[in-house]
Amino acid sequence: MKFFWKIYFSFTVLFLLAFGLFGTWMIQMTFQQSYQKALKDGEWDNRMYQLAFETSLSSMNPETLSDNMVQVIAVTVTQNLSDSGNVYRIYNSSKDLLYERNSCKIDGTEPLSVLSQEQPCSYLVKRAGDTTWLLYACRSTVGGKTYLLESLTNISDIYQERESYYDWYTAVMMGMTVMVTLLVFFISHMLTRSVTSLSQTARRFTEGDLSARAAVSGSDEVAELSADFNRMAVSLSDKIEELTMQAKRQEDFTASFAHELKTPLTSIIGYADMIRSIDCTREETMDAANYIFQQGKRLESLSFKLLELIVAEHQQYQYHYFSVRKLLEEAQILTEEKRKERNISAERVCDDGLIFGEKDLLLSLFVNLLDNARKALPENGEIRILGKCRRNGYFLCICDNGCGMAPDEVTRITEAFYMIDKSRARKEGGAGLGMTLCSRIIGLHHARWKIFSRQGKGTVIAIHFPEGEEIYDKED
Repeated sequence: MKFFWKIYFSFTVLFLLAFGLFGTWMIQMTFQQSYQKALKDGEWDNRMYQLAFETSLSSMNPETLSDNMVQVIAVTVTQNLSDSGNVYRIYNSSKDLLYERNSCKIDGTEPLSVLSQEQPCSYLVKRAGDTTWLLYACRSTVGGKTYLLESLTNISDIYQERESYYDWYTAVMMGMTVMVTLLVFFISHMLTRSVTSLSQTARRFTEGDLSARAAVSGSDEVAELSADFNRMAVSLSDKIEELTMQAKRQEDFTASFAHELKTPLTSIIGYADMIRSIDCTREETMDAANYIFQQGKRLESLSFKLLELIVAEHQQYQYHYFSVRKLLEEAQILTEEKRKERNISAERVCDDGLIFGEKDLLLSLFVNLLDNARKALPENGEIRILGKCRRNGYFLCICDNGCGMAPDEVTRITEAFYMIDKSRARKEGGAGLGMTLCSRIIGLHHARWKIFSRQGKGTVIAIHFPEGEEIYDKED
């Protein structure tokens, strides 16, 4: 059963049950009040009847008092009582009827049968046809003679009043049932509307609509649940998008890696087959062997770069303080030979500061950045290395006046196997993994970097290394 119908039936049954029980209790309380009043009135009438009878008999001589005289006295007494249709009877001690006014036939036990010395007065409620009677009986002893007096009062009106109240309340309950069911239906709809909307949104989300969000209105628990669902949806969407992008990057990486392997392998196989199957001159053989050697070195470079990426991703490193100036000097020495081939200068103006990190990774970072700058420069190009030590860390800039990059190329430069000029990169022995490795090393050192580049003007790579080892302690 849906939550809407649970609320609907629960509220309807609860309200009608409470309203019905309360109404029944009120009617019954009203009836009981009327009933108790009728008992008191009946008792009072019977006592007055008894008092008047005893007063009249007390003035008579008991020795000369006969049943006929009792009847005459009874007529006089009852005539002085209220003429309300009550029935009055007088019995002698043998329970023989001496007098009766307004006769009434009632089947069953009468109060006279339960009277005793210990119980001088008794009452009973009996029904005769459509009439309900209140029977009061009492014992009177005058002049040594005992008489039994009985008075009957018609109390049908209080029972009829109760029945009329029940009929009226039944009609009211029917009207209230219609009103309550409509009202509860509306309230249930209002209460479950947010839950229904949230359920529909969740269903859309599970069907693949990751942009589905629940409407949040108010500040109740359902609104909080909707807000929590939206936060969960945003988090899941981000995770799914991240996983999708990661899968795409892995797919692109695999495709690019296969493509990068295909070209040198095709060349190696082709030239090797030529040497094997054709009688070549020594010069042709040397050219083919040289090309095979170059492509082999390219594959070797590719494998080394991939190994560096894998190691940087999974290896645990020991971090220490290292001099920036010494690291840059060593990086310049390692790249000097290739820079000399095109007469490229490298000017360094750096403060002597310390960087907290892993030496081999930092050296690999600086070598790759200097080598990428060299590849982008023509002959007689310039590389400038600027370093400033600040309170919040060390700032390093590597600038070149090379060919520069377009904005869309800058955003993709750290992608694996991405090369702006593939022919130039392959000629230089590049595999498109240098900047990817740099990005990983930057992340491992909790540093931040930004690349500024303009086509035809050059490129500036700015790096900020954080101050002190407490940054690494927080990560641990």
